[in-house]
Amino acid sequence: MPKHRRLRRCLRKAQAIVALILVGAGVGIAQAPAQPAFEVVSIRPNTSGDDRSSSIVMPGAVYRATNVTLRMLIKTAYQVHDDQIVGGPGWMNTERFDVSARGTGSPSTTEFVVQARLMLRPALADRFQVSISREQRELPIYALVHVRDDRRTGPQLNRTDLRTCDGPPQLVPVAEGAAEASERLPCEATFARPAHLSGRGRDFATLITQVSAWADHVTIDGTGLTGKYDWDLQWTPERLDIDPAAASGVSLTTALREQLGLKLEARRGPVDVLVITRAERPSAN
Repeated sequence: MPKHRRLRRCLRKAQAIVALILVGAGVGIAQAPAQPAFEVVSIRPNTSGDDRSSSIVMPGAVYRATNVTLRMLIKTAYQVHDDQIVGGPGWMNTERFDVSARGTGSPSTTEFVVQARLMLRPALADRFQVSISREQRELPIYALVHVRDDRRTGPQLNRTDLRTCDGPPQLVPVAEGAAEASERLPCEATFARPAHLSGRGRDFATLITQVSAWADHVTIDGTGLTGKYDWDLQWTPERLDIDPAAASGVSLTTALREQLGLKLEARRGPVDVLVITRAERPSAN
């Protein structure tokens, strides 16, 4: 066979192999792993008339939300603030539901908190027929900035040298009057529960994310701080139903100022929003 024909045949084979690789790559992209979903989901109307609501993850990959609105569920699923949800029918802000769902496996409750939020998204699409588009709008935001002109931070926010993390983990403080804490925060870890945020040897950006989750608007960094920090921030939750004596505590704003030497400065800026283009009352279980 002439040399030029053998060369053309080899080229055609090479092109075929490249085509198969490209097609295979395309198929791989199209068949990306599906979003995780709950194995079982039960949604029932709640007509108790109570204004209290709750959501919790439990051992055994169990998620439960009690007396919640669809708006609350969307906030949980997508980790957004109220003003980042636009549109939708009026009932999604008023009608209440109880949700009980179960995933698979036996993840720790810490792992399942993140998983449950992602699993809630397809559950809302399936049971409430929620359809969402995304866009950016200019909205009120906060910038976390220094209180002092000399940019000195408060007593509970300190730059850290990661080499000090070789020592024993620090004790996580608890509310005044409680028993001595037994929880310990290891190096490069964070801790978050209602009205208490801690971090040890973490990027300052992590603190911004923690504060933004509890502020009523998206929060951005206005300090310019970089590097690793230790912090411990405690304040009194706004709801005082359980312990009226807690009314003597401090607000998040006051805690930021006194404990971290920071404050929330009101601004406006571009924010990602969820536009609810469709939502229906849930189908029967």
